[in-house]
Amino acid sequence: MNLLEDLENNGTQQMDLINFDHQANVIPNVDFYNAIVVNEFMNNRIIEVKDGEVVKEGYITKYKLYLVRTKKQGGEWETEVSRRFSDFEWLYQELINKYGGYIIPAIPEKHLLTKVNLASYEFSEKRRKDLQQFLQRILNHHHLRYVPELRIFIEDKEKFISLLKGELEQNKTIEQKCDNLLQSVKTLWHSSTITAKGQDPSKMFDGSEKDLTYDETLLLSFSMKGNKLKTVVEEHVITLKEEAKTLNDQNEALYSWNGLGSASEDDISQFKLLKYNNEIRQTKINREIEDIDRKFLPKLQNSLFEIDWALTACKRRRNLQQQLLIDQQRIEQLKMQYTDNSSRRDLEMDVLKTKYQKNKDRSDKMSIIMQDELLNFITEMKQQLKSIIEEWRSIMKTLSKNIIEEDNE
Repeated sequence: MNLLEDLENNGTQQMDLINFDHQANVIPNVDFYNAIVVNEFMNNRIIEVKDGEVVKEGYITKYKLYLVRTKKQGGEWETEVSRRFSDFEWLYQELINKYGGYIIPAIPEKHLLTKVNLASYEFSEKRRKDLQQFLQRILNHHHLRYVPELRIFIEDKEKFISLLKGELEQNKTIEQKCDNLLQSVKTLWHSSTITAKGQDPSKMFDGSEKDLTYDETLLLSFSMKGNKLKTVVEEHVITLKEEAKTLNDQNEALYSWNGLGSASEDDISQFKLLKYNNEIRQTKINREIEDIDRKFLPKLQNSLFEIDWALTACKRRRNLQQQLLIDQQRIEQLKMQYTDNSSRRDLEMDVLKTKYQKNKDRSDKMSIIMQDELLNFITEMKQQLKSIIEEWRSIMKTLSKNIIEEDNE
């Protein structure tokens, strides 16, 4: 029996409790009090990820531990566990595999130089912040915060998570064996494969706009507009920095110029006024750059990240639908084939049908979840992007006003 089976059932029932009024007001057959306690524990929870011990073998870094602790808003820290980066990966994959219809934030990428970069404070600090933001976003999600995998991740100290990771690898191995078996059977009698009539399913989902859902097309539009605004803002910042450098160079030239001794009082006054105005202008520009870099751009970038995560959820559904079409067409091909060795054909069909039904159930669940998930997300993102654009207009208006005032002076 799967180690998570009971917890998954409990987690599903807990989420049913939240929505029981939408199901003809029928309360699920669970311990209502215990479920409410579990849900209450996960509500309004703050998480913190701190750097922990770096585990080494000799001079070689094996992995780094992170201290993960949580508390209620305004309360004391209640839970604290040590987690490796692979534990974060386990949680992310569990969320993708079991709750893929929801918009799931990404975790930092892992690459070959990760162990080397762990010695760098900048790299280590950025990864810590990214992992903390990943967990906090999950805890802020209206459904994902109640899943049992997250509760295990933030509370378990008994190495239960290691058993689950081992079980996950075992399941992967079993699925890989099935895929290998399927591939072997197909290879053995590839020459007898008959091409089915109709369009090749691998060409039916080429990523073109005509094959995207309306929601995905709308998200792509958000992404393009957001990235266009980001480019405009970044170019504006570059222009401001160049202007600030010009003003600074001009002031340095004024400081170092030795001809003021023979200049008239009017010339000296003009030089001093120019230097003074340059300093004021430079201060305003530096303040403007700081506001854009520290406040505006991060806000815009976070919105773009969220849009990318939503598009990734759409892509998961499309890839699954593509695989369903490929498997369905292969099953039809097998039905049309006549061969002396029918056992191989039947074996491949059995494996394909099992795989198809599993993916079909998963696809149906994802579609149902994503209808509400994307509807709410798109509504919120419209308002978010509108607010960001208005803020940028306000920044440009203020900047133009400052320039006019300086010219008048």
